[in-house]
Amino acid sequence: MTKVIDTLKNMNRDGKNIFSILQKNGPLTKAQIMDLTKLKLTTLNRIIKPIIDEKLIVEASIGESTGGRRPSLYDVNMTDYAFIGIDISRIYTQVIFADFKLNIIHKERFSMDSSYSPEKTVDRITDICKNAIHMAELMNKELIAVGLGTVGPMDIYKGIMKSPANFMSKGWTGTPIKEMLQKNLNLEVYMDNGANAAVTVEYLFGYGKNLKNIAYFNFGIGIRTGAISDGNIVRTINDAEDAFAHMVIDVDGEKCICGNYGCVECYSSIKSITKNFKKRIAMGESTKIQKSIDDINYIDISLAAQNGDNVSEEVIKKAAEIFGTGLSNFINLLNPELIILSGPLIMVSELFYKISVATAKQKCYLSKHSNIFFNRGGYFKENAISAGAAAMAIENLLRE
Repeated sequence: MTKVIDTLKNMNRDGKNIFSILQKNGPLTKAQIMDLTKLKLTTLNRIIKPIIDEKLIVEASIGESTGGRRPSLYDVNMTDYAFIGIDISRIYTQVIFADFKLNIIHKERFSMDSSYSPEKTVDRITDICKNAIHMAELMNKELIAVGLGTVGPMDIYKGIMKSPANFMSKGWTGTPIKEMLQKNLNLEVYMDNGANAAVTVEYLFGYGKNLKNIAYFNFGIGIRTGAISDGNIVRTINDAEDAFAHMVIDVDGEKCICGNYGCVECYSSIKSITKNFKKRIAMGESTKIQKSIDDINYIDISLAAQNGDNVSEEVIKKAAEIFGTGLSNFINLLNPELIILSGPLIMVSELFYKISVATAKQKCYLSKHSNIFFNRGGYFKENAISAGAAAMAIENLLRE
């Protein structure tokens, strides 16, 4: 364990508060820090001096004068330290290295297939990290900790992925992923579900900054949801991120993998869109997609829908209308100020995004009484979960 991680953990409450303020709002003058913390200058100087001595806070530049000597501006050290953020999803894994302000220094991504067991995935992550630290931009940086955003349900405190569905490889149930990564990387690992990680970074550093209530939806193999209400993550049972996906939208609908009928995920995920499209083609309907039915994927369907393929367009529209209906119920319950729709499906299908938003606005009772903003992709886009994992590691250190 590094000296810096101990320093961060052992800071007193005021020290952590000052560090957090600078991390999210710096550079700031001492006068601005005093205004935000309500501390006296002598107290501020006493608290900040050991943090400056440890080079966690640095004098970043000189501010504008308001008469007299120009003030120094202070900020967190973005030169000497880095965090690792890991996003283990069902169709890809991404590893980033980021500074204290979540600026991405380096990132690598690889696709997940049926060969990627937990052991192989961790080994690949380990190789990426070992190779990356020899790169020029990381060679002189001290790695502090690791954040992991992955698929629930999970036991965060024990670091176990309980029974994640839809991985292409078997063997993910009961995976002690935190212990495996800590052993291989020799760094402390902080873990949460990927949607919670993503909504955290958007709330602290992205389009949700200065808002109280935001929601994040990621469309991949399943539908992953993270929400922050009044500044706090809304946690589900076992920290599962697919609770919204299993909202029943049609009591007489298709059977879901969860055992219920008519869940949102039966219609609006990548897997269900692909399945429902192929079912219609197998029943004799025609498509402009020039591929064998077995090779057609959600990207083909999304692009064909944009180009006027009737079956593709109908499948995408129905999926979006069903999701938008479920989203209207979600809005009525949690009243988010910002809703971010992201993930592979959203980024490739503008039609799905537009129909989802339009349906939610039309059917949502609260939308007639409040301003709700929608965003496609969020500030961090495809990096949201990995950057959010790094942000989550920092936040945990500042809370300990």
